Amino acid sequence: MARIALVTGAGSGIGEATARTLAAAGWHVVVCDRNADGAEKTAAAIRGSGGSAEAVELDITNIPATQAAARELSARHRLIEAVVANAGISGDGVAFEAVTEQAYDAMMAVNVKGHFFLLQALVPAMKQTGRGSIVVMSSMFALIGHTSMAHYTAAKGGLLALSKALAAELGPAGIRVNAVAPGLIRTPMTEKNTGGDEAVFVQRAARIPLRRLATMQDVADTVAYLVSPASAAITGQTLSPSGGEAFTD
Repeated sequence: MARIALVTGAGSGIGEATARTLAAAGWHVVVCDRNADGAEKTAAAIRGSGGSAEAVELDITNIPATQAAARELSARHRLIEAVVANAGISGDGVAFEAVTEQAYDAMMAVNVKGHFFLLQALVPAMKQTGRGSIVVMSSMFALIGHTSMAHYTAAKGGLLALSKALAAELGPAGIRVNAVAPGLIRTPMTEKNTGGDEAVFVQRAARIPLRRLATMQDVADTVAYLVSPASAAITGQTLSPSGGEAFTD
């Protein structure tokens, strides 16, 4: 019987790459996204490649609906052994003084609050079985800071702190919690934020010790490691697939 993994924001970008990678490793993936068509497209692609997946429309900013869906999925699958809290929005290019309360609240609602209460609804079933792995998708900028994205960095920093708190609290129940903090990755979201300007990515890569941007697949592989038996003794940690930029910026 396949292990069950739930991935939020899996209709595109890093979430999609992660869902595909976990499916290729033998997981049954619950593909969650607020875009129902995107979720189904990812799930269909997985099934078309011989993997196992189902699509779930999930807007994690709707807390009651999110928790109800989480409890229903936990009851139906008995154990969702891996949870990848990946859904998020970006605030790239917004100066600190220009961040409105509405923009701040939206950033926190998606990146932190939604996942906080999603995990709250999923953890009880994990505790009953005494195992599970949670991975939250933070950002390299939560480690080193960055200009013109203070509310995004604050939200991703909140996820880092949450991962450490949950690692300490849930460890005795056999549940591991870790964070992944990517650098700049070429995703549909970052392509949109940069206007598709190739020079942005070339200049960034030149500053990185490995002289290349990490890819969506690099991030997906990091997540796959953290939910695998190979990382059985790892919890409360942050891995940054950034080509070394996280310690040089």
